[in-house]
Amino acid sequence: MAESAQRVPEDSATYREFARLYDVARRQRPTGIDRWNGELYATSGLGGFDQRTGAIGVHEPILREGLSQTPDHRRQAHALMTVLHRATQAGMDLDAPHEPNAVRTNHSLGITEGVAAVRAADDFINFSELAGYEGLAFDGQQHTGAHAATTNLIAQAAGPRLDRSDLIDRLSQGPAALHFDRLAEGVVRNRLAEVAPAEGAGRRAVRGELIGAMLHPRWEDLARRSPEAGRQVAEEIGRAINSKVDEIRLRFQHTAQEPVADGVRQQAVEPTPVRDGKETEVPAARFLNDLAPAIGALRQRPSLGDGSRAAVARGTAAARSRGPGESPRSER
Repeated sequence: MAESAQRVPEDSATYREFARLYDVARRQRPTGIDRWNGELYATSGLGGFDQRTGAIGVHEPILREGLSQTPDHRRQAHALMTVLHRATQAGMDLDAPHEPNAVRTNHSLGITEGVAAVRAADDFINFSELAGYEGLAFDGQQHTGAHAATTNLIAQAAGPRLDRSDLIDRLSQGPAALHFDRLAEGVVRNRLAEVAPAEGAGRRAVRGELIGAMLHPRWEDLARRSPEAGRQVAEEIGRAINSKVDEIRLRFQHTAQEPVADGVRQQAVEPTPVRDGKETEVPAARFLNDLAPAIGALRQRPSLGDGSRAAVARGTAAARSRGPGESPRSER
């Protein structure tokens, strides 16, 4: 059954509170991007951030009970997590058109869900206090495979030269197409610093090899899977990364030990970044076409504002934001 949604009036208390929280979330991890178009929908399903239009959808009970004066504390915590999740996605670009290591497939859409969920979990306590909702605790029961896999992958990439906190901040800045490249840079800094090229095309090529090891075919649907499924995917990615790190280290060490011929050391051939076992270049249009609908076809539903019924002006198709699921213009 198609997910339906009703636009929340901008003069309603629900909309004003959501917009206030959205601004608090943006100030907590500021970016130069704000892709929310100001439209908020109460949805019959999970809702999401619409990557095409910039609309935001939130599950109706979460809006109604999570942002009310006499809330269900569990749903209130869920509502705040949802605001953080949506603000993270709206605060980053999707594509990086001039970056050779950009990944323009559903792998990036999958890890973007995980990044938003990890950011929300990390920032929840400070965010709730800044927003005036002290004493809340999030039970984490809504976490899915995307959160678990991304958490694990960040742990694999983090280390003394680029730590977990810095990585999460960099990932939250976006763009989505460079999430794997930023994680690969963490692996290079923390595990290959002594052998990898310092900068330029050589270092980018090393990151490209590591990106290839991260592109597990199940990224696309991890937002709809269990944390256990995410952990399993992360373990498989971890083994691929470890193998690639060993291979790269051995190759560079071997190159460094080669005898000098005519006063010039032969350089290792730079590998071409690999996507799913082959060289690919996916254009931005294809990247957007890969987005799965989430808010879906809209039908008339009661307005959350004054209790009247409002006709939905248009349909909107939103990318699902289930994490492992920007000011008065400004769920999972």
